[in-house]
Amino acid sequence: MIRSVRRLASGVWRARAWRPEHARLLWSQMAHRRRNRDAGLTDRDHLMAASAWLCRAQDEMSDGGLGGRYSLFAGWTSSYPETTGYIIPTLLALSRYLRDDRFEARAARAVRFLLGVQLPDGAFPGGEVGDNTVNPAVFNTAQILGGFTAWHRCTGDPETLQAADRAARWLVSFQEPDGAWRRHVYGGVVTTYTAHASCWLAEFGEYRAIQAYRDAAGRHLDWVLGQQDAETGWFDLAGFTAEDHAARRAVLHTIAYTLWGVLRTAEILGRSDGVAAVVRAARPIAQQLQRLGWLPGVFDHRWRACAPYACLTGNAQMALTWLRLYRHTGSVEWRQAACQALALVAGAQPMFTRDRNLRGGIPGSAPIWGGYISYALPNWAAKFFIDGLLEKMEIGGVR
Repeated sequence: MIRSVRRLASGVWRARAWRPEHARLLWSQMAHRRRNRDAGLTDRDHLMAASAWLCRAQDEMSDGGLGGRYSLFAGWTSSYPETTGYIIPTLLALSRYLRDDRFEARAARAVRFLLGVQLPDGAFPGGEVGDNTVNPAVFNTAQILGGFTAWHRCTGDPETLQAADRAARWLVSFQEPDGAWRRHVYGGVVTTYTAHASCWLAEFGEYRAIQAYRDAAGRHLDWVLGQQDAETGWFDLAGFTAEDHAARRAVLHTIAYTLWGVLRTAEILGRSDGVAAVVRAARPIAQQLQRLGWLPGVFDHRWRACAPYACLTGNAQMALTWLRLYRHTGSVEWRQAACQALALVAGAQPMFTRDRNLRGGIPGSAPIWGGYISYALPNWAAKFFIDGLLEKMEIGGVR
């Protein structure tokens, strides 16, 4: 207990709590937790705030990319190619929804940044540019492939299409015969959340009518489905580390990556077994949300809570998966779970601070000192929250 208090005190000090807006944010994690709801904020209010925060994440960078996160410890980090890639479709969706061409212009800036960091063999580097510009990563390359596909659909830009094809060829070249990726993976750990890589390969294969890319995605889907626990629906190897895998646990963020990747690949390839596998995993998470009233940031293979904090990114991602299942089935359970998960994220969004580095962003954890992206607001949390709100609005669940 004493050690935990000391750790929290140390974190608060490092979070520069002498800054008034930082102090207010930290205090809000314990008090006024219903402030956003009590203020009557709407989904559009939350959407506009998150969108403005994403714009700031780009404007704070000089290269056109989006800063990976705003840290209470050290401020903005450097541009993050992976998330900049999958934020491109979000910017394009905002441009359409808000009828604001400035978001498309931001997507164009992001594309130019990414074209400038692509490696000669077609891959993209892992991590942020402040940490790495030379070592390739499968996951990051695939997320950027998805962004390039969206950009080419929108503009027909030939340079982006060529870059996308080079990235796709690189991904296939490093895939193992059984469908897994074991080289150029995060931490050297083989994972099933690379389903969120193969789905973009499947999408590009469908878009370009290139069967080899669809086949590669199909092989990966087969491999991921082979890791599912037939009793519980859990996907093994869904965590970040070998220790997570040995304990059969994972953060909700990577669990949600796995489910969305399987679902999207299954949709593209017409694989009903993939959709059914996602239903088996998504339902117990929704049941835990209903039972507990919140979503723990880490689960084990029996869907038991393994953390006292919420992973807000994972909440938004699961909302997207549940809304997608609602489109498949029309079952109200999925829509209700999605709306509840998004409401929990909205409740944690800083909306009343004067600090533009904080206002509208989404903390990694709730409370912000939780174990996932502690004391920081990652750009991908805002991205998935925006995606979830836009999808909710499209199906008519606007608040």
